[in-house]
Amino acid sequence: MVKPTLTDTSNSGIHVIEGPARGQHIPVDGDSVTAFVSPAPRGPVDHAVSISSPEEFQKIFGAPEYNCRLENAVRQFFLNGGRNAVVVRVSGTTACNRICLPGEAGELVLEAKNPGPLEHLRASIDYDDIDAEKDGEYQQNFNLIVQRLRSSGSAWIDAQECYRNVSIDPGSRDYIGYVLSQSDLVQLAGNAPESRPYPTIRPTTMRQAGYIEALAGRVNSPPPNDYDLIGSSALGTGLNALEHVVDLGQVCLVSGAEGTPLGPIALLAADRFCRLHQALLIIDPPSRWASVDDVLQDQERSGFASPNAVTWFPGVYSRNGQGERVCTSIVGAVAAALRSVGQIDGVHQLRNDGPLMLRGGARLTMELENADIRRLARAGINGLIQRSPLHLQLLGNVTQARYGSIAAEWTELDLRRQVLFILRRIREGTLWTFFHTSNPEIWREVESQISAFLTELHARSVLAGEHASLSYFVRCDSDTNAGLLGRTGEVGFVVGFALRRPGEFLAFRFQRSNGECRVSELGWQSALACAV
Repeated sequence: MVKPTLTDTSNSGIHVIEGPARGQHIPVDGDSVTAFVSPAPRGPVDHAVSISSPEEFQKIFGAPEYNCRLENAVRQFFLNGGRNAVVVRVSGTTACNRICLPGEAGELVLEAKNPGPLEHLRASIDYDDIDAEKDGEYQQNFNLIVQRLRSSGSAWIDAQECYRNVSIDPGSRDYIGYVLSQSDLVQLAGNAPESRPYPTIRPTTMRQAGYIEALAGRVNSPPPNDYDLIGSSALGTGLNALEHVVDLGQVCLVSGAEGTPLGPIALLAADRFCRLHQALLIIDPPSRWASVDDVLQDQERSGFASPNAVTWFPGVYSRNGQGERVCTSIVGAVAAALRSVGQIDGVHQLRNDGPLMLRGGARLTMELENADIRRLARAGINGLIQRSPLHLQLLGNVTQARYGSIAAEWTELDLRRQVLFILRRIREGTLWTFFHTSNPEIWREVESQISAFLTELHARSVLAGEHASLSYFVRCDSDTNAGLLGRTGEVGFVVGFALRRPGEFLAFRFQRSNGECRVSELGWQSALACAV
């Protein structure tokens, strides 16, 4: 088994995706990735960063003086049993803090690599073990220490970089501009001055090294809008930073500002992205939903429907240190609960409309009656109820499909999640065909590889039917590859599998071309219709 991994998130433009190679089985086991896309007070922007704990999130993205809904969502994800998460921070500003280090010929200006006023940095300069003169000339070298602080003036250091014997001479291999190109914290702003910066001496001392902090007051950080959240597919920004994340199972999209719902642009773009990647889109309900009637009327007006989108009502809140209500996101708790309930070694089993329990201290904005929950479910909205001061329960088991799907069953959340899992693993498991010429030998290998994967699912009782012939079929031949013979990286195949009843297949066509794979739904087909 090849474990799905993240790609290199550097700016090199080169992405390496790991997956099953030619001749390897498509993995059934392994936890899919849950991604969070939202503003955060600091940290890398437009990069998919793997997170293994709330503490790691705090170190990279958090700030004590900032009420971060994303941090709360990530914390709830791990509290509810989540494991495999990535975070993409989006920002409404590109302005960065700067550290100005004075010198005889002017300031050496270092600019933070990450934007925003809460990127708290400081730097220290000293000449330890550096001669005053070198080859009869004034020494241009110095030592530099850059630290990233948890908050302004804090003694808590989250990261530190030390650079010894760097130079302000552009002709030197140790030129500060070259050296800082490898830094995760700062970069050189403009050109270096003609002489090195003065040592930074701690006040009231003669020789102890001091620090100069970044000028945070110069940076304005408005909340990101929908365009910031979605970003650019060409540049790989915003949501599109997840383009090369392997086995992306769930996307949690949190709006740019508290109380501001996701707009239609963000919803439609996120839905399209999740459809292409066979991922589930998990979103908080908009704050304008104050009653069940508001929800139903808004759903009727908006017309938004998607089998890949999941939300609920009512919203939740928590209280801050001053006792004030604060809008809270529970996308992380829902994502973790969906991942863990009914999952056996990575395979999603159907729950038969069982409820989801969510742990956390959030409170509901209102209480629902049983009749309300049924009305909401018919509109594609799950109902949220309070079971205890520390537990919420999600009822309904519905997506926002409502209409517009070939299969009416796409309103069932469990069924949709199971299908997305199967399609995603097949799409990524056949990536190896990109490097080979389409011919009958390749077609047979593709058919054999997918059949082995579906056989294992059948053996684990994921697919319906006592016999494999009534559980799935795979076709990759001259008919599904008409016009593709001899083309490199192009192959087409059709896969069908039974989920509810033996012999009633849900069929999909996979078409690989130009490095992409399009998956189109063919609908439910009987075993008789699929017979050769």
